[in-house]
Amino acid sequence: MSELLKAFDSYNEFERSSYFTLLFNTLSSSISLEVPLEESKENINKVLKLINPSENDYELVFKNWNTEDASNADFQQDFPYQLLYKSIKKKSIIWISLEDDTLAINFLYDCKDASLEDWIIEMNHKLRNSFGLSRTPIFKVLTKNHSSFQTEDVRTEKTEMNLRENYNDDFIEVSNKIENSIFTKESGLILLYGSPGTGKTTYIKSLITKYHQKCNFIFIQNEFVNNLLDPDFISFLLKQRNSILIIEDAEKVITSRENLKEESVVSTILQLTDGLFSDYLNIKIICTFNTSLSKIDTALLRKGRMISMYEFKTLSIEKTNNVLQKLGANNSNEKLTLSDIYNNDNKSYSNIKKGKIGF
Repeated sequence: MSELLKAFDSYNEFERSSYFTLLFNTLSSSISLEVPLEESKENINKVLKLINPSENDYELVFKNWNTEDASNADFQQDFPYQLLYKSIKKKSIIWISLEDDTLAINFLYDCKDASLEDWIIEMNHKLRNSFGLSRTPIFKVLTKNHSSFQTEDVRTEKTEMNLRENYNDDFIEVSNKIENSIFTKESGLILLYGSPGTGKTTYIKSLITKYHQKCNFIFIQNEFVNNLLDPDFISFLLKQRNSILIIEDAEKVITSRENLKEESVVSTILQLTDGLFSDYLNIKIICTFNTSLSKIDTALLRKGRMISMYEFKTLSIEKTNNVLQKLGANNSNEKLTLSDIYNNDNKSYSNIKKGKIGF
């Protein structure tokens, strides 16, 4: 019991690795699994049946229950959503959690026991085969807890765009320059701007689809924009060298400092893309925005800092109609955005592969 009590940190959060060390007087090795899964009694029972803790010499330490408070609730649907098991014989613990439609399983063990490690690896394979999703592009989203900045992995739909068909001809050279810069060890800024629906987000999704296994894409949510001024954010970036930061709707990030009364995030971007330690970080920043380029801080546009800049516009008449014809839609007499084309009410849906596309 004393080991359990000592394993709670100053925030009253249970630290499994601390509990393992207190229990077995050694450091733990770890294998973890985290996948989306509906939070239900049926699913937690499937997980427990597959792991079969009791048959594998694990005993239950504690569990937390998911229950409905209503008087007319179906009590048969109550189920434990968090469970901790330990095996003194194997020097191992298993943490199982099914919360917020996410299954998280953590095996902690003594790596000196090769046979146990083989069993845990095999069990992890079985769990992935049973509950894992098919491989899809992944990017990271910036988060912050009570003590530091972190990232969470986010799955996104695979987006493969034929650039020559879906973008104007002058964009091909720009795209080649952006892609070539991804693997160079240099910092820099990429500005993609234009009216809504012209394909900025779709292009970024296509980059993530193509390079997510080789590059670290980090999406900065608008509510975290002001955190770029936080010294702790720079400390976070020191561990994220060679990453690509993505800031959508970045008007308030890159607007001229002359128009702002408070300290501007532009100063941080200048440091990251052409400051004293930019050569060490090799951070690239992709900003998308809808505003006029005239409102952008001119310091960001200096030669040597800018990797590429492009204004997305409506497609030419020729390209507009070529895409419409491929979609089985009627020709247009005017230039259209990608969003207008792919959401055109005249197209024949029988010839279009189902799926979603962002712009």
